[in-house]
Amino acid sequence: MMPMEYIMPIICIAAFIGMVDHRALEERLTQLMELEEDRFLAGFHKQLQKEREKSWHDQHIKLHMFKVNDSVLLYDSKFAMFVGRFQMHWLRPYIIKEITNGGAVQLANLNGEPFSRRVNGSRLKPYIGDPAQ
Repeated sequence: MMPMEYIMPIICIAAFIGMVDHRALEERLTQLMELEEDRFLAGFHKQLQKEREKSWHDQHIKLHMFKVNDSVLLYDSKFAMFVGRFQMHWLRPYIIKEITNGGAVQLANLNGEPFSRRVNGSRLKPYIGDPAQ
């Protein structure tokens, strides 16, 4: 945050030269102090709101613990912007072949053919059902 001397240099110059009405100077300094207090309170409330939003977001995160050889469905990200009512957003079942420490997952088709690239674990959801179908 920028100091008030840079925002209102005229008061400092007027006080330095001595060409100022003292009542007007005190009134203006009081206004500047109130402005500084309002800026501080606004920053405080902004930070408080950010913490509340983060807390709410963290409470609503669904953690899935996947293991190797689990059956999962992969989210088709091309539908992220265009939500359709009757379109399938999840791709066919895959088998997890490898999980990295960062959460990236290597998938394979049901016939064992590996998926072309690793995907983020947040794009997966457990597949409940018979993977052979």
